[in-house]
Amino acid sequence: MSQRSLCLLLVSLFFCCGLRAQQISFSPMRLFFKGAPGETVSATLTIANTTNQPYEFLLSLKDWNQDSLGTKHYFPVSSLPHSNATHISLPQTSFVVAPGEKKTYTVNMRIPPADTQKMASNSMLFFTQVNAPRTEVKDRAGIGIRISMEFGIQLFYTPQAAEKGTLRFLAFNYEARYLKDSAASRLVIKYQNTGQVHKDGFIRFELTNKQTGEEVKPAPVPIAITPRSDQVVHYPLGKLAPGDYLAVAILDAGPDDELKVAEKNIHVEE
Repeated sequence: MSQRSLCLLLVSLFFCCGLRAQQISFSPMRLFFKGAPGETVSATLTIANTTNQPYEFLLSLKDWNQDSLGTKHYFPVSSLPHSNATHISLPQTSFVVAPGEKKTYTVNMRIPPADTQKMASNSMLFFTQVNAPRTEVKDRAGIGIRISMEFGIQLFYTPQAAEKGTLRFLAFNYEARYLKDSAASRLVIKYQNTGQVHKDGFIRFELTNKQTGEEVKPAPVPIAITPRSDQVVHYPLGKLAPGDYLAVAILDAGPDDELKVAEKNIHVEE
């Protein structure tokens, strides 16, 4: 079978911080643009290749949004009202990082007129590997597999006049035995971003057993939410001793935002 007949397995990796996979790293994974209308501003990311093989990428832009669970969905350029892709310019659409090399890539944005965009906007810059080597792994038909890496860099623009707004709770619920034939339980938070800017932070939980005073503090949940939107967070609870608890949820969007606190009385059965 010819090399052209080899299967292509595309592995997409998106994170909100420095990403390392197959010893190729991109940092940062989010670029922010600010400036006066008509001004061209730049933001730079760094790509490091610590392998002994070159990485060749093709670059492209897409629009994206998030559903109520925070999952990203992708669309053609300029198909969404909050897209900034048409204002982005790329100095090159192909990019090679040699073995052991660290390179920078600069993205340019021409700030749109103030009267055309008051809400924060976004797009996604994709680096898609085109020279993936064939692996030794084969599928059931004996066909070789190529594992290609794709990295997504989030591009954000925040207008100077955008309203900051705040995060606020819309609902705080406890769901016992939410899985069939299971005692699993979870906390469910619905929250909202009232502003015109993207926000991120954490939801923190604290549970106090009313009978024993024992406190349980689960790991914080990182959140990221687009402007004027709602999201739902499902947080599975580990095994808790039976009893009555005071559950506290805290919305923490950083030092510039006021903490929001919600409480819920819950009962854990045996």
